[in-house]
Amino acid sequence: MTRRSRVAGMTRREALQGLGGAAATLGLSSGLAAPALAGSDVLRIGYVSPQTGSLAPFAESDPFMLQKVRAALASGLTVNGKTYEVEISEVDDQSNSDRAATSANRLINGEEVNLMLAQGASTAVPVSAQCEVAGVPCITTMDPWQGWMFPQGGDPAVGFEYVNHFFWGIEDIISTFIGMWDGQDTNKKVATVWSNDPPGKVFGSKDIGFPASLGAGGYEITDVGEFQVGADDFSAQITAFRNAGCDIVTGLFSPSEWAIFWRQAQQLGFKPKIATPAKALLFPAGIAALGNGGDGMSTEIWWTPAYPYKSTLTGQSSQELAGDYTATSGRPWTQPIGVVHALWELGINALKNAADPMDPDSVQDVIRNTNMTTIIGDIDFAGSPVKNVAKLKIAGGQWRLQPDGSYALKVTYNAAAPEVPIEDTFKLGVGI
Repeated sequence: MTRRSRVAGMTRREALQGLGGAAATLGLSSGLAAPALAGSDVLRIGYVSPQTGSLAPFAESDPFMLQKVRAALASGLTVNGKTYEVEISEVDDQSNSDRAATSANRLINGEEVNLMLAQGASTAVPVSAQCEVAGVPCITTMDPWQGWMFPQGGDPAVGFEYVNHFFWGIEDIISTFIGMWDGQDTNKKVATVWSNDPPGKVFGSKDIGFPASLGAGGYEITDVGEFQVGADDFSAQITAFRNAGCDIVTGLFSPSEWAIFWRQAQQLGFKPKIATPAKALLFPAGIAALGNGGDGMSTEIWWTPAYPYKSTLTGQSSQELAGDYTATSGRPWTQPIGVVHALWELGINALKNAADPMDPDSVQDVIRNTNMTTIIGDIDFAGSPVKNVAKLKIAGGQWRLQPDGSYALKVTYNAAAPEVPIEDTFKLGVGI
């Protein structure tokens, strides 16, 4: 269902009280009398994300984030001396790409949005495709840039007219994983197992995926084929990995798939020194499901409270934003919080700095030339070698079991993001 609201039903006074210093940070008002909104034009932002379904963990922070954004925009957005009211229409695509496409079409033609924002593997491509045809500026995230560009027939040297994407690429995950493993006391034998779906095929590609890079780095691969999404039996793969004596295991798993894989690995006597599955360990619930067995598992890091950046939207530090989320929701922080927050930072920046925020070419021109520091670090569309793509820097880290039984994700590798502080050294051994 599409939900459309002006400041989510809050009175202007309530919104401003909740906003605190955010309006001043955004330049939304002068600090004197708030600008009158009566008669002002309305800017409309569409937002599509997987709030329910299999990809719902990626949108877990949406209610929190939308409340933040609506509060920040409560008194309008002033662009070149003119104040615009801002409406946000949010849609749950239910983790379904077809629904994402039809939702985007409805927002474009029914709501007549001036800017589209979207996140999620089920969402980025279909929403972008609709926006490119319609000529609506769009920013998406949380899908490897190759998985966003190539399914749309894009050329990295040419790009697109109206759609834009920021996230890491498969090359960034590979270099981060290998960077964490290099120098560790292992036999460099790697067990790899990829899901039989588009992302898994990219990760396992002999041309741009892990195989070529691992081989060049002196690693020996044991791979006995893909698994079907939702699989509940990995005994054939695990037996092969155990018999090959692999010290390292990696692959692309959902949290539930990885929990099954790891339980069966322990039952079959496969005990690698390093376990670095992609995607499976991004969320606190994924590592908590492993009990004590997840101690020392490693993963890619998109954002943590340790990141040394502040929001251009609220002025909060990464630590403050994470703490605010936990206090508001009662849940532990999760990596997509930072990425989704940055998505809104980029969108508001584009409208605020456009010569005419009602003109799609003017808004797209700002996005194309954006190089700004967000809560997750620098987002550089202007200097990117991949047209319409800003590559997200990532770090690497390990989940460490704490004395109270909870887990903490510690940054242990930062070669691609040296500004992110190292919190601990990488340790061998998984589980206790």
